[in-house]
Amino acid sequence: MSSPRLRTVVADTSALVSLAVPRADAAVDIGAPDPLQYLLTSCDVFVPPEVAEELRDITQYQDIHAAAASNVLAARNHYTVEGPYERDDTPDSRPTFGLDDGETDGIVLANALAVDGFLTDEFGGTNFPLIHAVLQGPRIVPTPRLICDYFRNGHIAKEESRTLITTISPHRSWENSPYVTQLLQRLEE
Repeated sequence: MSSPRLRTVVADTSALVSLAVPRADAAVDIGAPDPLQYLLTSCDVFVPPEVAEELRDITQYQDIHAAAASNVLAARNHYTVEGPYERDDTPDSRPTFGLDDGETDGIVLANALAVDGFLTDEFGGTNFPLIHAVLQGPRIVPTPRLICDYFRNGHIAKEESRTLITTISPHRSWENSPYVTQLLQRLEE
């Protein structure tokens, strides 16, 4: 079963970093397509300025996340940074959703642009239903689900999808997630 194709998406910081992890680790030769590159070339991607700032903050560290954030920033010509509060159809200031600033700004921007999806790593805990409640049209697209959808829609092979998820998992604390476990099991069907 294929999922509707994403033509437009707003991405939060964690999702972009996760998609950039496979190419950020020089010790890993995963032999699979670059999921960040695929996202940035397959649809129009928007991020709020707060996400760009969070990415810059992450680059100050000396770890895989910093390398991944640097890769996302290096791809700056392939996504649009747009302020959500400078528009006539949004509030003048950041609403209080109980989420971090990048996610909140991303949701406001996703709603204003009426994009197809909001790409996030929030798929566990209390944030997923919170995001679902405040999105007004765009669907939530958890990062591991996006990678599975790349397989289901015929863009990458099943094993490439599995390899990408298992490569990203230990770096992004996905390995103990029941959600990710279910997605990997569904890849076996």
